[in-house]
Amino acid sequence: MRDYNNMPVLAWEGEISAKKAMAQVHHAEPVILQMPEDFVMGIDAAACGCKAGDSPEHHVDCHAEDTLRSLAEENDLPELARLGELAHEAAQVVDVLTDSRRIVIHD
Repeated sequence: MRDYNNMPVLAWEGEISAKKAMAQVHHAEPVILQMPEDFVMGIDAAACGCKAGDSPEHHVDCHAEDTLRSLAEENDLPELARLGELAHEAAQVVDVLTDSRRIVIHD
């Protein structure tokens, strides 16, 4: 199991949260996005290039741009897609923890 304890957690609140997350990613710093209750976390893990995590609700090392674009489209959040583009350019990957509604961006 991965240890996320030393990563900052950012509660998603729209455009402001996206800008804060982009700053973290731009500096190659990891960030955990805590998504709101109504956020749809479903992704096609295979299409996003994810590996299986330690439980069926955890998808790890997913392709950042594909994963965040998929979630952005599902939830009508274009700023999340822009974050995915930036994360991809920074060679970062995404872990999706559907049970806790968290998106972890890391290297």
